[in-house]
Amino acid sequence: MKNLLIVVCVLSFATFGMAQVDEKALMDDSEPGLRGPVVDSYSGTLDATSPTWDRIYGSAVDVACNASMADSSNNGLYYEEIPIQVTASENLECEITSFPGDTVMALYCDPFDPLNPLANVVAYDDDGGVSPLSAFVAADNITLSPGATYYLIVSTFSPGVTGDFTVDFTSATVAVVPVELQSFSIE
Repeated sequence: MKNLLIVVCVLSFATFGMAQVDEKALMDDSEPGLRGPVVDSYSGTLDATSPTWDRIYGSAVDVACNASMADSSNNGLYYEEIPIQVTASENLECEITSFPGDTVMALYCDPFDPLNPLANVVAYDDDGGVSPLSAFVAADNITLSPGATYYLIVSTFSPGVTGDFTVDFTSATVAVVPVELQSFSIE
């Protein structure tokens, strides 16, 4: 009984802390080979409970996970990590369409390590969308491979900025990968 109670509590907290995926995505079946629903948009919140990282910057793109970036002087910024996959080899196209401040996005290969933000970088964007919002567009040539998990990091340009955000995906086959809960027992 104690284990069941713990699992229910963990599931409640995990559900409470996850950003919302649009309703259409929740109703669609997952594409074969994906661990989550194909989505058109993803919504979340950056606030004082969000994890923080030391932001990078740069303009390189390297789908082999080794884009040359630099460490910015902005540290301790809130971020949200969105694990994504695709079913077909295609250019990632996504844009932050709402946020009350200046955003940045970074894309990482697995694993993303917020304590080592210069490792496994595919791409970074500051104002590629409607300024001051960020976007990855087809011309950026960020070609994702089916079956691989990538991490889209949504963050801010400066520390201390909070608010709700929405990322719209125009790539045809992007799926948000659900968080996998680990089982455990307490004795």
